[in-house]
Amino acid sequence: MTILSVTSMGSSLAQTAEGTENQITSNMSDQYFPDIHEDIIVWTDVRNQSSDIFLYNLTSGEEMQVTTNTSEERVPHIYGDIIVWEDWRNGNWDIYMHNLSSGEESAVITNDSDQRVPDIYEDRIVWEDLRNDNWDIYMYNMTTGEEQQITDNASDQLYPAIYGDQIAWMDDRNGGWDIFIYNISSGEEMQITASESVSLYPDIYEDRVVYMDDRTFDQNIYMYNTTTHEEMQITTNDSWQVVPRIHENRIVWTDERNANWDIVGNSDIYMFDLTTGEEFQVSTNEERQVYPAIYGDTVVWEDRRNLNADVFAFDITGQNSTE
Repeated sequence: MTILSVTSMGSSLAQTAEGTENQITSNMSDQYFPDIHEDIIVWTDVRNQSSDIFLYNLTSGEEMQVTTNTSEERVPHIYGDIIVWEDWRNGNWDIYMHNLSSGEESAVITNDSDQRVPDIYEDRIVWEDLRNDNWDIYMYNMTTGEEQQITDNASDQLYPAIYGDQIAWMDDRNGGWDIFIYNISSGEEMQITASESVSLYPDIYEDRVVYMDDRTFDQNIYMYNTTTHEEMQITTNDSWQVVPRIHENRIVWTDERNANWDIVGNSDIYMFDLTTGEEFQVSTNEERQVYPAIYGDTVVWEDRRNLNADVFAFDITGQNSTE
């Protein structure tokens, strides 16, 4: 893999984002790991003791419980009318899905080993799979009904993300975690991080892959363009910036630059606009905000300000989202 250039874009100074913050959940139990597509937010919810999948419609203001099985359902992702998650009802982790249009729930994969951490784009679902005694990446096509093994390396491949014909994941085959991508149309696999550092938790939108990397001895956010083969450093702050997500020209992540060590684990949500080159602080509360996701002008995250985990949303105004 050849990186043509590494460009630094970030700054230690960030503006406060303009917009409106809203608390989405108020139940006293924990609601965490949110995701969003269009006007639907999904999350993991433990109000019924075991974890279930819930959703909130930003347009109608209605909340709905998606799963009712008494086992554990968690880590949902959504695309269009389809929600996918990892499910423990069979005594191991499987992948299930729910169609919001039909109301039908169905199993995607129920292999006796563990399948976890699904992602979805259009009619394709990807996940990490332990059936071969190491973690591999698999894909299921809802239109054809066909399952495909994407990786067969003897080391572990984890945390897949999919957009269009490209799948990204974190890969331990070189003895340290790197980011790889696979092109579904061409069948070609490519390593996109080449440093001796650890690169983790990729997300992908069109030809841009974002991930966290510790090459500067802190965790920073980087982006790789699969068309130009250029890598860009998004953050340069000397604290930790972790678990990025990307949609259109905006990248969001969890950021610990404002950590007050009297408040255990304090972190905030930050955003970078690729169009303007500006960085914004989205959440400013002194408690812990983590695991952001973004769609269009809406950022969602898990928030600990009320002593339990709630889901919050921020509607961005005043910043351009044009691609």
